[in-house]
Amino acid sequence: MMKQKKTIGIFLIILAGMVFLAATGIWGHAQYLEKQNKLSQKDLDNLSITREKMIIPGLKKEYHLFFMADSHISLCDERDGEVQEKAEQRQAGFVDENGTPSYETFDRLIKASNTLGSDLLILGGDIIDSAMYASVDYVTEELDKLDAPYLYCLGNHDFEYGNEYFSEKAYEEYRPRLKEITAEDTWQMVEYEDLIIFTADDRNNQIEKSTVKGLMTAIKKEKPIVLVMHVPMEPLTGDTSLLEDSIQVWGPSEEGNSRVIIGEDGCQPKKYTQKFIDLVTAKDSPVKLVLGGHIHFYHKDNITEDLVQIVTGAAYEKHALYVTLTS
Repeated sequence: MMKQKKTIGIFLIILAGMVFLAATGIWGHAQYLEKQNKLSQKDLDNLSITREKMIIPGLKKEYHLFFMADSHISLCDERDGEVQEKAEQRQAGFVDENGTPSYETFDRLIKASNTLGSDLLILGGDIIDSAMYASVDYVTEELDKLDAPYLYCLGNHDFEYGNEYFSEKAYEEYRPRLKEITAEDTWQMVEYEDLIIFTADDRNNQIEKSTVKGLMTAIKKEKPIVLVMHVPMEPLTGDTSLLEDSIQVWGPSEEGNSRVIIGEDGCQPKKYTQKFIDLVTAKDSPVKLVLGGHIHFYHKDNITEDLVQIVTGAAYEKHALYVTLTS
């Protein structure tokens, strides 16, 4: 009887040990997965994340926004074999100073957003260099790693394909490939109790009528607005540094204007673009901050005396913004 009890006791100890090992193994695996979607401090420091703090009166809490643009991911497989050569050439051009390809840097920036505890990740356009299935699939999988929600504002490259750039075919055939990760409309809005994040697609250097209507809807809610655009706006304050820097980097248009900013000395605004600018820059406008990309270098200015614009450097070069909004 004593021997039987001893055997049972040993069995229970072994069983308890197995349960413990299984439990700690599962827990350890969960910790490993969590760690895999975050960065060490050393890896975080190796990225070029600019921290910005904006005071917006009336906010009831702090908001932390992680913003990146222009990663130009150019992955291609047999589904898009006809553009394979171009894709490989483009991917070779979008690497950091160490030769790290853009898709690997994008993964690190996604993990950086998790590590910093962002409330919202904002993708400011040209995340994908061309609407190839492999690129779209990769970005979709990466976004699934996020701890926070995200907004994807389209740029001028996200849905180009081969020689289809701003063409009717590009809009009709290739833009829908991104429907799982971005809105089908020309604008998106995330509304909090005391704040609105509004994205405006200006992928053809202009704003469409539907986006103007969307912004008017947001304005009527009488909350501070953070506006996200791919193409930056020309300041109305007389500050010409953005204009001059963009021409130096990208060269002038045939008219001598900037080819990469929206404004009188850049891509001149058409009817609805001008209406949009007028709403954004009105004296009583609730737009308090504009975030942009496109130009591949960091720039901070004032569009009006009271309206700050911050443009991020290119994500493929490890650049991003971490913006804290507070009252």
